[in-house]
Amino acid sequence: MAISESFQKMPLAGKVCCWLAGLQALTTLGLEISILVLVLKYIDVFSSWSSDKGVAIYFLLLVMGSLFGLFLMVGGVLNGDTIQIIGFCVFNLFAMSLGIFRYFQMQEWLNDNVVQGHPVFELVRSEMLASIGVLAGMTVVYGVLAYFLFNAFGWEIYKRVGADLKIRRMYVNYRMLVFLLKMDFFVFLGFAVSYIILILKSSDPEFAITVAFVPVTLFVLVLAFWGLRRESAATMWAFVFLLCGSTAYFVFKCARMYDPKQEAKYLTQRPMMTYYTVVSLAVITATLHQAVTCLANFGYGLKERIEITRGKRSDMEQIQDYYVNAAGDRRMNLDG
Repeated sequence: MAISESFQKMPLAGKVCCWLAGLQALTTLGLEISILVLVLKYIDVFSSWSSDKGVAIYFLLLVMGSLFGLFLMVGGVLNGDTIQIIGFCVFNLFAMSLGIFRYFQMQEWLNDNVVQGHPVFELVRSEMLASIGVLAGMTVVYGVLAYFLFNAFGWEIYKRVGADLKIRRMYVNYRMLVFLLKMDFFVFLGFAVSYIILILKSSDPEFAITVAFVPVTLFVLVLAFWGLRRESAATMWAFVFLLCGSTAYFVFKCARMYDPKQEAKYLTQRPMMTYYTVVSLAVITATLHQAVTCLANFGYGLKERIEITRGKRSDMEQIQDYYVNAAGDRRMNLDG
């Protein structure tokens, strides 16, 4: 009920964004299923630990990306979160880049598979180009709509945190970290799934560790969100320490791909895995920076201001955020 009321009250640009995000997700899902079905018709992708499995991995990443993007856009619009809406536009560019990588790698993988005198790649070329085109075109549209939403939601941010510029900067940092925590889970999940299917075998010692990596990552990110909301310095410092460990892990994996002793294992998947690892490192680095920034903002009133907007503090606790003028009227205190 609350969601339907929020949808009715949102600006026209927000409604258009939600409908377009849903349409994009359905279109991408249809194209990706079509590509996978056409390839599976002629190639047994799962017959061996070969480069052909990259077809399935790209399918999984782009399908997960379309659903995750829909979650980002709808959540951003419903919450009036311009940071998440802009982040969705950046994420769309990332999904488009995956589509471009997929196009050139599948051209290399599938050109040797010929059916009735035509390479299998030719059967799926138009669908792959259409997928890239949809993501590119929609990103431009979202960029324009994001401008209108930024202006429309500016007043919402003002109502939440007031006119104090210092509090507003802290709130922007807070929202950026919340968005990056969501991105962290997507890139960690995508890397783990890709590594398990493309590189590892069930007999490898790393297999169980990488599988356990997914739920542990989810727990750590939820704990980080809790620590951010509660302004728990100990929890956030533990999260920063774990992020440093994750950075070392991804750097190690990237270096291992170019180790001559491991070359045979990684050679066919190295371009895509390298790109995904670099993107993951960029997201982790941004998260690390924002986590330290938010840590430095603890204790300066942001937590109390957010609790007021959510109705979690009593009227007596809110008195410090107001002053009484000569006429006896209570007014918002704008001094920072």
